[in-house]
Amino acid sequence: MRGLVAAAALLLIAACGAADPEPAPAGPPVSELRVGMQEYAFVLSAGTLAVGPVSVVVTNAGSAAHDVVLRQDGRELARSEVLSPGGRQVLDVRVEPGTPVHLECTLTGHSPAGMHATLRVAGGG
Repeated sequence: MRGLVAAAALLLIAACGAADPEPAPAGPPVSELRVGMQEYAFVLSAGTLAVGPVSVVVTNAGSAAHDVVLRQDGRELARSEVLSPGGRQVLDVRVEPGTPVHLECTLTGHSPAGMHATLRVAGGG
């Protein structure tokens, strides 16, 4: 019986950690993106960024500390502070045409648990 309970617990943990990230919403390209951070996902206000200056409003809506790094074509666009629950920060970035923008929480174990996302760029991939 003890083995059955342990196996069920492992399956539950694996299922929780293997969840796919939230799909990015459809809609027109935006120059202001809102990023909600939760355990262990980003909740995005848009799925496509405009080319040029973009304001990224990051809010930790979770119960643990999180951060976010935005990268495009291997280049770091911005990095938030590690935000405590309820914390908020505004990042100003410049998005280039051609390739998607990737978001990732860099705290140990958060990205593998599903805390990463990819945004399209208007006129890009």
